[in-house]
Amino acid sequence: MDVLMKGAAMAFAESTSARGIGFAARRMTVAAWCVTLATAFAIASVGCVVTALWVFVLPEVGPVGAPLIAAAALFLVCLPLLLIAQSVLRRPWQTLPARALPDAAIPALLIAEASRLLEENKGAALLAALLAGATAGNPNRK
Repeated sequence: MDVLMKGAAMAFAESTSARGIGFAARRMTVAAWCVTLATAFAIASVGCVVTALWVFVLPEVGPVGAPLIAAAALFLVCLPLLLIAQSVLRRPWQTLPARALPDAAIPALLIAEASRLLEENKGAALLAALLAGATAGNPNRK
């Protein structure tokens, strides 16, 4: 029991340190911002390409033809994307294998498995409950 208490104390100290949950949340926030900025830069680069195309064809086709050619180029880029999206939405999602058990047997099987795992891992379950309670009761958490 002493080993479990020492492990619980170490885990509690780790959860309140800078490398705990807050560190993972900060990493995910930074990753989300990076993806958002990369998307904005990609959109801006497409705009630059279309503007360059517009400026390039302007002397040859005039002020009316240049925007039409730029719009046609954007349409040609969007068309395959729309077709891919349509094919993805129409495809039946059969990634999971067909169930071998009837629907009524699944809850009973899950309850039996959960009971067996709880009996085998009582110490870990109690430790997890202790840590969850300590984390929830921590007044300094953000």
